[in-house]
Amino acid sequence: MTAAQLDVVNITKRFGGLTAISAASLSLRTGAIHGLIGPNGAGKSTMIGVISGFIKEFSGHIRFDSHDLHALDPAAIARLGICRTFQQATPIAGLTVLENVLVGMHIHHRANVAAVLLRTPSMRREAKAMAVDAHRVLQEFALEDDADLEASDLPFGKLRFLEIARAVVMRPRLLLLDEPAAGLNQSETERLAEIIRRQVTLGVGILLVDHDVPFVFGLCDHVTVMNFGSVIASGKPDDVYRDVAVREAYLGPQEPVETGEWL
Repeated sequence: MTAAQLDVVNITKRFGGLTAISAASLSLRTGAIHGLIGPNGAGKSTMIGVISGFIKEFSGHIRFDSHDLHALDPAAIARLGICRTFQQATPIAGLTVLENVLVGMHIHHRANVAAVLLRTPSMRREAKAMAVDAHRVLQEFALEDDADLEASDLPFGKLRFLEIARAVVMRPRLLLLDEPAAGLNQSETERLAEIIRRQVTLGVGILLVDHDVPFVFGLCDHVTVMNFGSVIASGKPDDVYRDVAVREAYLGPQEPVETGEWL
């Protein structure tokens, strides 16, 4: 996978009289993990929405691998390789776990309408390959035994993993994770960390938004901190963790942990 960089420059987004993001910038490269943290209402999820095309009418510039993302819709941005998850893991009602994952592959489905209706040999080969790939991903996410269950019947933790699996099968170059560890127990959080690290070894870049500080700082190569819509710090995790403005705005006055104690 060819390395690429996402550059978010001076983004400002207002909702009526509320400024959710104010002249915020960050850069993220493929093959690295970039944490984005801050208090509730800091603008983190709005930033993910802007980057992924789900939130429009903002000022500033977003470029990825020479592409200007400003006017692109979410589907076009996903086809470029930028995929996201949502805070609320919501499966497609009435579909099984396997079918939910297969839906995530739609942007790479090459068969045309005639091929699907006529069930041509090429369409059948493609469908078989997609099923094999979907089962591989389900196994990676420990969801293989649940493949034929209706997705809405999954417990909370497994719904979280299904949400990420649906994004992973889209073959992202950048994966935007919005609160992926929220509500997970310790063993599930550790498995999530392994999955994220695995994606990075494949060359995927990760933008990680989460309130679990040890989880974020233990995984990330770079951390950006937002407060009231503005970036107040950005740099290596240990440097950001000791930043006075960050501690006052978000982390509190407790003594920083030693390196290696994050996870």
